[in-house]
Amino acid sequence: MNKILDLLYLNNCFRLAIYFLKIFSFFNNHYKNKLLFFNYFKKRKKKFDKQILQILRTPRVFIIKFPNDAQNIINKIYNYEELYKKNEFSNDGHYNVYQSGHNLNKDHNFFEISRDLESFINFKLKKFIKDKKLRIYKLWFVITKDSGLIKRHSHFNSEFSGIYYLNVEKNHEDNNGLKLYNDFENLEIYTYSEKENKFNLELIEKKILLIKPSKNDLIIFNSYIEHSVENKNSKINDRITLPFDLIF
Repeated sequence: MNKILDLLYLNNCFRLAIYFLKIFSFFNNHYKNKLLFFNYFKKRKKKFDKQILQILRTPRVFIIKFPNDAQNIINKIYNYEELYKKNEFSNDGHYNVYQSGHNLNKDHNFFEISRDLESFINFKLKKFIKDKKLRIYKLWFVITKDSGLIKRHSHFNSEFSGIYYLNVEKNHEDNNGLKLYNDFENLEIYTYSEKENKFNLELIEKKILLIKPSKNDLIIFNSYIEHSVENKNSKINDRITLPFDLIF
């Protein structure tokens, strides 16, 4: 069955794969976990190049330090003309969260950071993306207040998604942070070591992975991976991040 699914996947036959999975999941719950993966590609309504499908097949998370002037970006955020005004994302079901419009990559105040992120990501991930080029399709900022909650979701309009952390608390003893939901056999976590100048791999089998980022952390993952954020009893007023979506 896995060979059939793989063949359907590499030939963009996502609807047919879902049809088979729904049948086989009656006999084996193992196949239910694959439905999320194929539903993502079905909803994209896009014909993918086979090499890109091979890149996206494996669920991966990359954790890298991005050496940038976070305070300068924070200042631009607090000077954002539409700050705290209602927009189309105000009723997304999140709690105590403000997110800007998702087009900051076209805003002259954020063009430089968008360009720098894009260049840095393509350089660091070139081995994993087979020297293809990723570009930032959407960029926005999120301010999460105390007790803020970003509900479980995934991104259906991009190949990879990422978050650049500008202001986060240093307390690592609570459950605050980024939760990734592992609906796959193995989730590959690549953490970049500046000292060793390489990525170190860890395979995760547990269903929920809690990542507690630090300032200037850059976390990138397949857009089909579901994720959420909790910020209970925060020691800082504003947890500030710069999320983005990437496409080939």
